[in-house]
Amino acid sequence: MRADQSNPEPRFSPHSFESEARMVNGRSTMNQFLKACRWLLPHVLVALTSGRSVVAFNYVTDANGTWWGIQDATSPNVDTGSIRATQTGPGDCLFNTCVTPPYSTTINGYAGIKVLVHATPAPRMNGEIMRGYGLAFDGVNRFTSTQSIDLGGIVISRSAYINTSANWGRWLDTFTNTTKSRKTIEVAFGGQTGYGDPRTDPTDVLHTSPFNASSIVNTASGDAIVTPADGWVETATPLNGATPVGGPQATVIGTPTSSAAPFGGAMTFAGDWLDDAFHDPLVYAGHRGNFQAYVNTITLKPGQTRSVLHFVILGQTVTAATSEAVRASVESVATQLANAPEIRDLTAAEICSIDNFSASALSAHGFDYTLCTRRHRGDDDDDDADGGGNNRRLTVRQPRVPDQPEAETSAKYNVVGKTIQRLRADMESGITTSAEITRAYLDRIEAYDGGQFGFHSYELVASDAMQQARAADRARRRGGRGPLLGIPIAIKNLYDTFDMPTTNGSLTFQGFRPTHDAFQVALVREAGAVIIGKTALEEYATYGSYSNDAYGQVWNVFNPSKSPIASSGGSGSAVAANLAAAAMGSQTGDSLYGPSSAQSLVTLRGTDGLESGTGVMPLVYLTDFGGAMARSVADLTDILNVVVATDPADPETSAPGRHVPADWRSVLDPNALKGKRIGFIASRWVDPFGTTNTVQIEQQRAIQFLTAADATIVPMGAPYGSDTPPAPVSPTTNIRAEGWRRYIDSHPELVAQGFHIFSDVDVQCSQRKVEYVRAAPSACLAPPLPPLTEAEVQVWRDYRRGRQKTAGQWMDTATADGKPVDAVVYPGLLSDISLNDGGGSKASFGRRDTPSAANGIPSVAFPVGYDDRGQPINIQLMGRAWDDGTLVGMAYAFELIANAAGQGHVEATTAPPLPRERRRRN
Repeated sequence: MRADQSNPEPRFSPHSFESEARMVNGRSTMNQFLKACRWLLPHVLVALTSGRSVVAFNYVTDANGTWWGIQDATSPNVDTGSIRATQTGPGDCLFNTCVTPPYSTTINGYAGIKVLVHATPAPRMNGEIMRGYGLAFDGVNRFTSTQSIDLGGIVISRSAYINTSANWGRWLDTFTNTTKSRKTIEVAFGGQTGYGDPRTDPTDVLHTSPFNASSIVNTASGDAIVTPADGWVETATPLNGATPVGGPQATVIGTPTSSAAPFGGAMTFAGDWLDDAFHDPLVYAGHRGNFQAYVNTITLKPGQTRSVLHFVILGQTVTAATSEAVRASVESVATQLANAPEIRDLTAAEICSIDNFSASALSAHGFDYTLCTRRHRGDDDDDDADGGGNNRRLTVRQPRVPDQPEAETSAKYNVVGKTIQRLRADMESGITTSAEITRAYLDRIEAYDGGQFGFHSYELVASDAMQQARAADRARRRGGRGPLLGIPIAIKNLYDTFDMPTTNGSLTFQGFRPTHDAFQVALVREAGAVIIGKTALEEYATYGSYSNDAYGQVWNVFNPSKSPIASSGGSGSAVAANLAAAAMGSQTGDSLYGPSSAQSLVTLRGTDGLESGTGVMPLVYLTDFGGAMARSVADLTDILNVVVATDPADPETSAPGRHVPADWRSVLDPNALKGKRIGFIASRWVDPFGTTNTVQIEQQRAIQFLTAADATIVPMGAPYGSDTPPAPVSPTTNIRAEGWRRYIDSHPELVAQGFHIFSDVDVQCSQRKVEYVRAAPSACLAPPLPPLTEAEVQVWRDYRRGRQKTAGQWMDTATADGKPVDAVVYPGLLSDISLNDGGGSKASFGRRDTPSAANGIPSVAFPVGYDDRGQPINIQLMGRAWDDGTLVGMAYAFELIANAAGQGHVEATTAPPLPRERRRRN
């Protein structure tokens, strides 16, 4: 189906949801409480009677009470087969009066595979984590591929089995060479077993607790160094006395090899899972010591099928008193499975295809391995003497590879790397049209955003995008002009749009059609932009590490195995992949600067009230900020010229002291940094994970290019003052609940459309949320809090403005020379980004937010090239309230110098220009 002909419902279709109980609208607190109970009851009953999750993501519980969260094809459709995390119970309850069930290990995405096909040219996504198996859960303990993956002619499928009567899981990954030549592949099995440095002093406030981290503590050889002579490897978390920490885990990697007992199928390399698992050796210390990859090398003849088999054994949480016994138990099971893998439920064909266990190991439970030997195959080749070939009468059944998206375009115009300024100039000169530009983006969305390796940056694509573009072309022919006329812009799907559903990335709001556009969306539409679609986000825009949209989790464009970071990840990936010219996102903590830093974009978290929040689903009322993400500072100013306006429905846009440029392009001054004093706080440039590579390069380039622009770097913070602005005492009323109350009250169409959402409790306790971030129904029985009075809300407004004032005073005084600074420089990301198969409250990158959002003051983020691992990096400048224009000008001056040095904005290579199609589309 063509992107512009798609149904404007979310593209991912989850399992149907049980019908909800009808509720009677009431005004009293008791009526609201009763309504909440009535709403919850049918879902509780469904969960209890079916033994299944009400919707989506699946857990399996083992005999130890460990809940294995498996990333299958159900919502949010990560579909790697990895263990997302392990807990002592399901769900999460960040905003409710309950306790999230503790994590039983420090796993943060484990048991995935990366595959490297030795071929020239290399296939797209070569060496990345495999996903898109269509993994289906049987409702008990098995996950099976319903479709296979094609990577350069190698067909890949996998199955996972969790032994619920024990404490281990098993993964079988199968590969068939469908080409006409021999192919060598490398398969890396592994993941992330923790985050941070286990050597960290627990009292060190600048670093992540060591009790979130792990390291290799033992192998089958009895040491902590992994070699092909090992059959299993064990990791563990540092002990914390009588306080429980995550339990140990062991990975069975197959039959070892040695000079005394050589085995050709043994592991060939121990690698670094975080980046290049096939060439970067395994790291044994620090944050990178949490990322293990165990590589097998296989050569496949045309038509040949081989598999690799792995086991993961989990221990329960441990204390100093129980650790030794739990580790001994895990090691004992690992030894048993390495010597005698449990394969009695596999077919003979599957067993015969296993490459990384010896014939004797595979025969340990009585399997007749002579079925697999050469004399039964009817050929006379010289495959492995130990019986490592296939009996041709034994066939491993793999599901078909689905049809792939069309990788071609009917557009003559190439949009890749084009700024808004360039697109506009080419339309005004007659080189191209909005229709052709929009067609090019739609074709790229079809080719790169869907399918098994799609970025999933869009939740919805506008069915009338081409009609919008043609209307813009007609307006231009009539003499119309404007910064965004005919420019395709994507909108994060927590902004209201009257013509497409607004879901907040959740099934809670599936199909909800607001009556009106959000204020900023209306301005973009009135400016003649093409609203090309709604981008995916982190459900409810909550944590800030992953974009786990219920309709499909977003992936990073520059590093396609990794997280795009934060709730605006879809907007970031859409722009980075050249699937839109720019996008609207939002930030409460890190969700503008984070994804912009991860994907080489520019963004502004403006002063409170710079842009309207009307019609934007809230997270924290008065702290949320909706803003743009763009390819350049000039592009950002074009958008600001449209969306910055006073809104009668949002009092913050008329706040005292408001002053903004009449024309944002007027701030684009190459000399904007000349003579400026830029504060530098050393402690803010320390990665909580303990790494240094990313932040050191950011720091070096910040100082290099700021001084090249004739700015002065001024030491700031301790010992000259505090490292962050001092804050006044916070009000104690619930401002978070107030945000949802106001949104619900201003959207009567929610009830009219059948949504039983009357308070923040109905939102936060929805049993339609992705299960691993869903609160238990028992935690949601308290009635909603009463609404705040206008006087109470004004206390919060005054508090925010008080923070702006104290932040300004801090910038005036907390310096080495006691003189004010014009801005303070901060890093973007502080570490490399984790892979995208983890999640929840576990951080995906070294994060240390600027004080911008907390104090309601502006910060602008902009690129400084790559770090030493090929990850895009940014820095940020923060200023005083209403210094927005000044900061944007500074960013422009910096950008000119950085781009000239080749260390500014960079373009991704994973979504190259599409070839022209051979037939013209209508």
